[in-house]
Amino acid sequence: MATVVQTEFGTWRVTVRRKGTKTLTKTFKRKTDADNWATQTEADINKGEHRPEAKGAGLSFAELWKAFCADDVDGLPSQSATQQKVMPGKVKFWIDAFGFVILRELTPELIDDAVEQLKQKRIISTAGNDHGQISPSTVRKYLSDLGTVFKYAVTKRFIRETPMRQVHGKPEANDERVRILTDDERIRLLAACDISQTPELPVTVRLALNTGLRKSELFGLTQDRVNITDRAKRYQADGLPFVIPPRHILVEITKNGYPRLMPLNDEAADALAGWMRTQPIDAKALVFPSRETPRKPLDIDRPWETALRRAEITDFRWHDMRHCFASELIMSGASVAQVAKLTGHRDLKSLMRYSHLSPEHSHELVARISRKEVKA
Repeated sequence: MATVVQTEFGTWRVTVRRKGTKTLTKTFKRKTDADNWATQTEADINKGEHRPEAKGAGLSFAELWKAFCADDVDGLPSQSATQQKVMPGKVKFWIDAFGFVILRELTPELIDDAVEQLKQKRIISTAGNDHGQISPSTVRKYLSDLGTVFKYAVTKRFIRETPMRQVHGKPEANDERVRILTDDERIRLLAACDISQTPELPVTVRLALNTGLRKSELFGLTQDRVNITDRAKRYQADGLPFVIPPRHILVEITKNGYPRLMPLNDEAADALAGWMRTQPIDAKALVFPSRETPRKPLDIDRPWETALRRAEITDFRWHDMRHCFASELIMSGASVAQVAKLTGHRDLKSLMRYSHLSPEHSHELVARISRKEVKA
């Protein structure tokens, strides 16, 4: 006999009890769906076609996350170094939303409701600055991390299939924005940074403009991964030796064990060398540490916003300096593949937004074909 009752959260819980069969429960957002599931489940039991749930379906989502974090082979420790840092912060939102819900009751509808809450979330820096509503692309990153946890649950047979397949709240990501500084804006921005009371600002802005490093990569940089000398530098990570060439930064060690190296041009090298001379030597220390908590990176948001106001530059974000770097490379004749190697883009499609910036380069490629036809 099936019973359907409304819970304190406004959802509908179904309980199916049959002699000789394990008691079954499931929660739905709508009573109609609950009634339909009860009817279908009882019919399947009568026909002998009911499939028992996976052994881990009684785990809560919070318990699943703990298992994921503790699994060295397939869980969080197996992810890239960057993912290990950023993923817990994103998954915390999902734990707050439905961490108490057991896996067999975690429906796509509950996830959809959480996604709607996420879309209203505002980004507040550690300094308390409001950077506006979360972007659609960031929402998709949150969902991607959630999907990773559910795929792990399927791999471990805690659940039979991931509920993400039926989630309808995924926003369309619009990554086509390309805001590039004009020559005059660049001069004004650097001038405003140079008179900032925060000495790190002119250094970090010059590095961002000349390397295209992501903000997390730049402020997560440690002294031992910087080589501003004219000689190669040895570096060891996880027991593996690497060599950092002269005037290079080791940005990261990828999941596959390959180093991503960023060369420093004169402007970036001079700015970084000048800053490093003012810092106490400590190989594992951050290059740009917080004054309050040296183990944490510096929060540059407030001085950055002040510099933008002084320079009278609008609609420009820190991440846009990465666009400036990629755009200048493209305009100088670099290929999309070459730019991707420097910037660390894994998806070449995201770099195609800059393709219109190199008409002369494209014209030269077509001209080569023309010259071959003339010779023939």
